[in-house]
Order: sequence, then structure tokens, then C-alpha cells
Amino acid sequence: MDTPPFPLPGLRVLLADAGQRRSPVIRLELIRLRCQLVDVLDLVAEPDALALTLARQAPELLLIDCEQPTPALLAQLSEAQARQPRPVLLVAEQMSSAQMRAALQAGVSALQLAGLPPQRLGALLQLALARFEHDQALHAELRHTQTQLAERKLVERARGILMREQGLDEEAAFQRLRQLAMTGGQTLASVASRLIDADQLLRPRQ
Repeated sequence: MDTPPFPLPGLRVLLADAGQRRSPVIRLELIRLRCQLVDVLDLVAEPDALALTLARQAPELLLIDCEQPTPALLAQLSEAQARQPRPVLLVAEQMSSAQMRAALQAGVSALQLAGLPPQRLGALLQLALARFEHDQALHAELRHTQTQLAERKLVERARGILMREQGLDEEAAFQRLRQLAMTGGQTLASVASRLIDADQLLRPRQ
């Protein structure tokens, strides 16, 4: 039998229960899957405690069981995900398409509608973990691309300064930047940023 890509034994799960009375069934299935249920948060008794409980318990996955996700719940989830992203499985009896979009935007990794068949919980946890890893990889790639673009713009600005101040052509200005970076053991972007700062400092104010 193949090993699951995301092993569930030992997975720290926080269950946020909004009065659906499924927590005993979910508890038993998590035990069968050998997950670690760190806490059960009663969202009816403590509707505003989600972010605080997540910060205190630091689960590896959040499982929310509700009739339908309210704007207040999704706002709390969005705030918590901004602080510390984690996989989120949302189980709801009903959701409109607008609620689904809002849930995904708030950081939900996987959705399950119309109840939670216990035998499906393992697969849904795997789906939430996989989707979360995929989304995190995409975000990391986007941040890397944005950083590269910003650094390229810095290098272009610095090269323009060298061309203007030292009368160099594009290639010579770029080679000068490379030489400065190698001599100082710095990146091209770091040297370019310092050069831009110096140029702005020394340039006469108009």
C-alpha cells in the first residue's frame, strides 16, 4: 500500500464546533486516524475566540464545523491566517457561491458541504494539507518573482546613474555594478540600492 503524501498520525488538529453536534463523531474518527485533537472550541459559547485559541494552541490544521460560515467567523479566520497561515478544512451544511469565495479568500484550504461522512475525514484532511502546500508554494513563487522584479528595477536605476555621472554605456555601467558587488561581497540589488540612496542624498534639491 502506498504511503499517503501527507501522513496524518500525530497531526495536531483544532476543532472549531459551531453547534453542529458532530464533535463526538469527529473525535472518534481523528482518534482512528491517529491525529492529535488539541482542543475543541465551542463557537456558540465563544464566538470571538477563534484567533486567540489558534494562537494559544498552535494547531497544524484547523477544522471548522458549522451550519454556514458567517462574515464574523470568516473575518476572524482571515485575521488568524494573516498572522500564521495553516491548512483549514471547513465543513458546512450549506454555502452560497459568494460564501464559498469568501471562505477561500479567508484562507480555507478545502470545503465539504452537506455534512461530514466520517469515512471521508481522512481524505478531506489530506486534501486540505495538499491544497495548503500548493497555495504556499504559489505564494512563495509570487514573492520571489516580485522580489526579482523590484531588484531588476533597482539595478536599472543604478545603471542609469552610472551612465549619467560617469559617461558609461549600458554594458560598462552594468560591469561596474558587478565589480562593486563582487568587491564588497554584496548582491547587485544591495549595491544598486546604496548607489541610488547616495545619488538622492548628493543631488541638489530643486
